[in-house]
Amino acid sequence: MRALTMLCLAGAVGLTTAAAQYAYSQTPYVPVAQFCANGASAPCAIIPAYIGPDPMLGNGVGYNGIIGGRPTNAAKDSQTPFDNMSWQSFVGLNWTADTESAPAATGLAASGPRVWQTWAKVNQVFGNAPVQASCANPSGLPVISIGSDGKGNPSQKNDDYYQASTDVPLIEINGNWTLYERRVNVTEIAYLAAPGGNPLNTLLTVAGQKNFVAGGNSVAFTASSTDPQGARGAIELKIAWRVLGPNDTASRYITQNVLLAVAPDLVSNAQPICANVTVGMVGMHIIQRNPDYATNKNLRPEWIWSTFEHVDNAPLAEAACDPTAPTKCRNFDQPSCGAAAPGSPVASYFVPSTSAATNIPPTASSSLPNFVWNPVQPYAKGYAQPVSVGARTLYSGPQVVRCWQIYSLTVDLNAQWQKALAGSALANYQLVGTQWGAGLETFLAPYPIDAVPGLLSNATLETYIQNNTKPTASGGVGSCIGCHRAATLVDGKTPSDFSFLPSLATPTPTRFQFAQ
Repeated sequence: MRALTMLCLAGAVGLTTAAAQYAYSQTPYVPVAQFCANGASAPCAIIPAYIGPDPMLGNGVGYNGIIGGRPTNAAKDSQTPFDNMSWQSFVGLNWTADTESAPAATGLAASGPRVWQTWAKVNQVFGNAPVQASCANPSGLPVISIGSDGKGNPSQKNDDYYQASTDVPLIEINGNWTLYERRVNVTEIAYLAAPGGNPLNTLLTVAGQKNFVAGGNSVAFTASSTDPQGARGAIELKIAWRVLGPNDTASRYITQNVLLAVAPDLVSNAQPICANVTVGMVGMHIIQRNPDYATNKNLRPEWIWSTFEHVDNAPLAEAACDPTAPTKCRNFDQPSCGAAAPGSPVASYFVPSTSAATNIPPTASSSLPNFVWNPVQPYAKGYAQPVSVGARTLYSGPQVVRCWQIYSLTVDLNAQWQKALAGSALANYQLVGTQWGAGLETFLAPYPIDAVPGLLSNATLETYIQNNTKPTASGGVGSCIGCHRAATLVDGKTPSDFSFLPSLATPTPTRFQFAQ
């Protein structure tokens, strides 16, 4: 009897073990946040140069990136190493400068400029717009300067209120234009000034670019190390801001008090705007030049593109497309991707009580400037309608929705990073996605297959082109890589390695025009 009992017990244990193993095999794979490039268990100030190990990038057969659904284990997960790099970069860039050795609770909360604010603005590299506002700045505030070409067009040399992808602005619920600034790191500046170490070939002037092209050179920005803790490559940043009002909770945002200076020919009364305002970050692009193939067959030398948004920006569209099943998307190349999901609350760029179509640009004035500034807030008065929501008066401008779901593994990773950053304003941001150059083996027209994911946009930076699969007369491609592939030097034909900045060399064209 005892032997039989033991046999039954052994059988029961075996069945239990088998059941546990089966249950484990059915548990969805969850990616793991890598909080620091040096392997530390908490967020740190290191801005990584490269992704960590990514076994999928060495697989040259049947490669489909994230298309096809959720991977079952880390060995099949190509995206998470990129997403961890994105988060590490976002945290490191938003660390308070000169506190890099402090723990996150101190480094992310200390007063003073953040690391990215110590980098040069584009106008410090290429020069200022022809017309700027002359404003006194006795407090020495950071300046957001909206310059013009002297003809009523905002200039890309300074900060901007036009989206580069469409040359139209975006209005938030306080009735103000969204503001944009760009920064570059010293590695990129060094290459622009003297590519190949030759200052005669500088890409900062038209003459230098002519010498560069005449010498048979090709633009290739300095690439990063293959070691995440190694030398960083060329990096460009683009940051979107909204002017915060009395009903906004500033502590939920990365903020700065700035002097807003607007050129007089962009203002309705022809007088410059010189205003002290508090702005909150609503979007951030981070791009870094990656090595030429290195050891990874499927990672092309086409930069790594990270884009973050504030979680309060805009709701998801009810019919938002799935990046793992893009052929099911029904909104390609449409100006709108439909209504917001039912029950969506007020957001920074969305007023639920309105019935306006989503992601439709404001209507331009018939004369220059096409989008004129009101002398005082709301600065976009005349382009957005006041709407009463409870006791508040909001402004209904373009009703923004996000057209694509965030990849489910990125959602999981966001939750881990947001938990680790609890108590910091950074916890209120989400990684929308990381795009990288690849060639997928499955034909998915019209969905692009030259990058993973094929389409990636930021709702505050590329509001109106989220589903564009090709450039049009009114806007570019809803893909970082697809759009920047068209970048050239001032001559309009020499590729500039995915950066539009060399087109700002003096003399500069008015604004970049997409192919007709």
